[in-house]
Formats: sequence, structure tokens, C-alpha cells
Amino acid sequence: MDGPEAGGGSGGGNSSSSDSWAAPLMSIRFGTDADRKRWEKGGRGEKKGGRADPAASEEAVRRDPKSIDARMDHAVALLAAGRHGEALATVDEALRIDRTSAEALALRGAVLFNASRHAEAVQAFERAAAADPGGAEAHMGRAMACMEIGRNADAIESFAEAARLDPASPDARIGRGIALIRMGRPGEAVKSYDEALRLDPDSVAAHTKKGFALIEAGRRRRALAAFARALRLEPGLADAHVGTCYALLGAGRHKKALAAFTRAARLDPGSVYAHCGRARALLALGLLKRALAAIDRAASANPGDSTVHIVRGEALYGLGRAKEACEALEEACRLDPDNKDAAAALGMVRDSMGR
Repeated sequence: MDGPEAGGGSGGGNSSSSDSWAAPLMSIRFGTDADRKRWEKGGRGEKKGGRADPAASEEAVRRDPKSIDARMDHAVALLAAGRHGEALATVDEALRIDRTSAEALALRGAVLFNASRHAEAVQAFERAAAADPGGAEAHMGRAMACMEIGRNADAIESFAEAARLDPASPDARIGRGIALIRMGRPGEAVKSYDEALRLDPDSVAAHTKKGFALIEAGRRRRALAAFARALRLEPGLADAHVGTCYALLGAGRHKKALAAFTRAARLDPGSVYAHCGRARALLALGLLKRALAAIDRAASANPGDSTVHIVRGEALYGLGRAKEACEALEEACRLDPDNKDAAAALGMVRDSMGR
């Protein structure tokens, strides 16, 4: 299981670039340590309530309509406000002033990324990298956009290039680890997170994601240590609590896992992972009706998540309600056709029904 995706970049190009387009892209969508801190402490545009103020940056454009920097500031403020269409139009105005601006091209990629137009974002980041071959951030952006459309091998290649261009940044190593996990290579992912931690020993993102990779690799004791380190750095981090829970559950420590999942669900009531894990802990303890009630609540809040339907199917099957279990697992397969766990569980239930 992978926690919230994380990536980020901190070098290459000019100095204003990493404080402008990269921070909204990385911190709003991915939440990595370095980029979140950069965005919190400053960047382009005047601030209002801790964020760039679109009204102030729009006034700056009116004062100097020929300034590409003013339009870039305004686009970043709009992006941070979630006004993607306006941000894209403003970036395109900047590119009409200078169509070769690597920073504007990269910002265009960031806007497209945050608007979930990932294939177009890949193209924009590729143009930015061509305009400034020494800039790491365009490669970071391309890597993350590639991951969103399933091009994980391409993402690994771009993360490697970003790391080469910016050897001091841990973020490319964190991103590479995520792509490796998605390709089913947890051992290599752990090594990538360790590289990130050598560069930034206090990276909460790296410790947390390393913990999830260690679970995938079957190394639960080390996973617990990684999550413990993350929680020492950020005690309220729900993802690290959830990771601790899954490590305990995988180690057969079901009562402790149940207590930990309950705490995690309180910390983050919207966490599908916390509620699914709590239901699985209840299943492991033989508390099938309570497990079904717990997962039914999660399913009503997250009907489009395949995991809740898988766990619901497991609970129903344990209660002897095979037909309903089959329906739940069919829904999981419909939502996520590539999910091997859902397909295997559905096959088992069908076999038991003689279908």
C-alpha cells in the first residue's frame, strides 16, 4: 500500500522557478517536506492568509502588462487558489510574450497537472526541459505526470535525470521510490528512500513511504521502525499511524492493530485505508458483524474505492453470504480491473459457489 503520493524538486533553472511553479505543484498535490516548506515560507506574489493573493497579482499585471514575471506571479496565485482555467490562460499570455521561457512552460505543465490533464502536462514539461536542459524541475514534473498515466518506467527515467541535475535534493529519490513501488519493486524503492534520507534525515515523507515499501517487502519490524521515526517528527501524521497499523496487522498482532486503526481513523476520519484496515483487523479477530458494519460505513462514504468493496466482500463471505460477497467483489473488479487481489477473491468465492 502506498501513502499519498509524494514528489518534488528543488533545483535547476533559475532560483525563482522552484519557489513559483514547483511549490504549488508539489505541495498542493503531493505534500513533500521540502516543497511544502518552500511554499509556506514564500514564493511569487503577495500573500493573503498565507497564500499568494490573486487580486494583488492581477493588479500587478494591470500595472505592467508587458511583464512576463507579473503574469507568472498571477498564474501561480490562481493555481494556488485552484482556478486552473484562469491560471492556464494567464500562462499562455506569458508564453505569447516569450514562447521559449522554460519557467512558463514548466508552470503550464504544473497547471495542466493539477487540472488532471496529465498527458498534456507531460508534453509541457518536455518542452520546458528542452528549453532549459539543466533544469531539474521540468524532469520532476514530467516524472509525476507520467506516473499519473501509468508510464512508471518513463517516470523512473525522469526522476533519475532530475537527481543527476540536482544531487542535493531528496525529492527525486522519493518520487523514484513511488514509481518503483507501482512497478512491484519494493526492495529497490527502499534503497531509493534511503538515498533520500541520507540527504534529509528528517524527511517525514521519506520515512513514511519507506515504511510502506518495507511492508510490501515483508519486512514489518523495519517498517514499524520507519513509521515510528516519522511519528517522532510529526506525531499527528495519519499516514504513519495507518502504516503502523498495517505492519501490526501483517505481523499477526491483531488486537494492537485494531486499537491503532481506531486511533488512525479518529485522526483522519476520511481515510479509506484506516477504515478498511480497522475492518480487516476485526475480521482477523473473528468479529465479522462488527467488521461488516465498519466497512459498510466506509463504503457509503467512498463508493468509488475498490478496496472497500474487496474488504466488504471478505466480510460477507465470512458471514456465509456468498452471493452478496460475489456482488461486492464484482464491483471492486469493475472499479479497478487490474486489481489482482479483487480478481483472486472473486475467483475463490465463485469457485465456492460452483460457478
